[in-house]
Amino acid sequence: MRIAGAVAACRISPTVFHCGLATLLALASVQRACAVDFSVSGFGTLGYARSNESFEYQRFIDDDGTFKRDSVLGLQVDAKLTNEFAATVQLKGAAADGSDRRLEGSVSWAFLSYRPTNDWLFRAGKQRIPIYLYSENYDVGATYDFARLPTEMYSLLPSNDALGFSFSKSWKVGEGDLSLDGYVGTSHNDIRYWFRPTTPPVPDVGAVYKKLDFRGGGLVAAYKAADDTFRIGVHRANIRAHSGQPLPIGFPFVTIAPGVGYYQVSSNQSGLPTVGSVTNTTIAIGADVALPANVRVVGEFARSLVPHTYLAPKANRGYLALLRRTGKWTPYITYAFLRSPQEQRDIYERVNDNAVPLFIPDAPLINASQKAGADSILVYHQSSWAFGTSYSFSATSKVKGEFLRTRIGDVSKLVDSPYDGVFRNHSINVLSLSYSVVY
Repeated sequence: MRIAGAVAACRISPTVFHCGLATLLALASVQRACAVDFSVSGFGTLGYARSNESFEYQRFIDDDGTFKRDSVLGLQVDAKLTNEFAATVQLKGAAADGSDRRLEGSVSWAFLSYRPTNDWLFRAGKQRIPIYLYSENYDVGATYDFARLPTEMYSLLPSNDALGFSFSKSWKVGEGDLSLDGYVGTSHNDIRYWFRPTTPPVPDVGAVYKKLDFRGGGLVAAYKAADDTFRIGVHRANIRAHSGQPLPIGFPFVTIAPGVGYYQVSSNQSGLPTVGSVTNTTIAIGADVALPANVRVVGEFARSLVPHTYLAPKANRGYLALLRRTGKWTPYITYAFLRSPQEQRDIYERVNDNAVPLFIPDAPLINASQKAGADSILVYHQSSWAFGTSYSFSATSKVKGEFLRTRIGDVSKLVDSPYDGVFRNHSINVLSLSYSVVY
C-alpha cells in the first residue's frame, strides 16, 4: 500500500496557510467586537482503492493500492455576522491538484454572503461552482451513498472552486421551490497530461501539469419538491494559459515526400496554429428522483463544446444510478460514460499512428514527437459499471464498498499508459473501501 511518506509529503503552501489563518483571525476579532454567532463543522474520508493493473488509473489507482485517490479532510467555519451577513471559510487537505506526489492543504471556500430576504442570496469570494448535482457536498462523502462520485462525470474540472460573485433567487412553485443561480468568476486549474516514454526520449515524460486560467460564468435553474431535484445549467468560460503563451489549436500535416510526412506538434517550429484563448461552453443537467419502495434514480449528463480546436477536452459525459435503501444499507448500481467526438478520436489515432520511414533524417525523433503530440490531445472513450453499497452507522458516518469495472475503448487520458502504443479495448477492475464522517 502506497502510504509510506504520505505525512512527510503533505505540504500547505505559505500563501494558502496565511490566507486561511488571516481569514480565521479576522472572524475571531469580529466575534470579540460584535458577538458573532460561530459554528464549526468538519468532514473526512479515509478511502482505499486498488486495481488489477500495474499502471495508474485516475492518477493514483494501481495494483499496489492507494489512499491518495479518495482520502480528504476538511474543516469549515461559518460565522453569522448579522441577520443578513455571514461568512464561511473551508480548509481542506487532500492530494494536490497540481502534483501526483504530495498532499496539500488549501482554502476551498472563503466568501461573504448577504441575504436581504429569504428568497435572495448573494455571495462574494472563493466559492463552489454549481456545475454538478453534488457540487456543494462533493468532498463530504458522508452525505451521499456512492463510494466515489462517477469519475466520468466528475472529472469535468480538476477543481470546481472559483473566485468571484454569485446570486441565488428562489420562488415557491406548486409543492416545491424553483431557484435560479448565477455566477461570474475566475479560477486556475492544473490540467494533467500523461506522456508515454519514447525512444529517443522527448522532453516531457510522465505526469505533466499545465496551469490554465478560466474566466467566465453560468446560470443554473433547479426545481426541488419533496425528495426530488431537477436542474439544468449553462456554463461558459474563456480559457488562457497562465504563462501567457498562446494555445495550440491543431497539428498541421507537413509533407516530406509523396505519401510521407509528419504532424507539426512542436511550438519550437513555425507553422503551428495558435490562439490567445479558447471558449468552453458546457451544458449540464441532473436529476435525483424518489421512486416507491425506497428506490432512488440519480443521473447527470454534460456536453462540452470547444469550437475551432481538437486539442481541448470536449466530450459527452454522464451517469445513471439506481439506489435502494434497506434499513442502514443502501446498495446501488451505476453506469457511467465519457466519450470525445469521433472526429477527435480519429485525429488522435492519425497523429499517434503516424511514422516516417527510418531512412528519413531524424526519423526516430520525429516518430517520438508524434507520440508526444498525441498525448497532448485530451481525448476519452470509456464506460464503466459500478456495484456498491453504503452502511450508515449514524446520520454522520458511513462505510462504503464498491467494485468498479471500466472499459477503455479507443483511448482514455484517465489511464497512464505504460506502453509506447495505446492502451485500448481493455478493462480495468477497481475495488474501493472507505469510511466517511461529518462532524
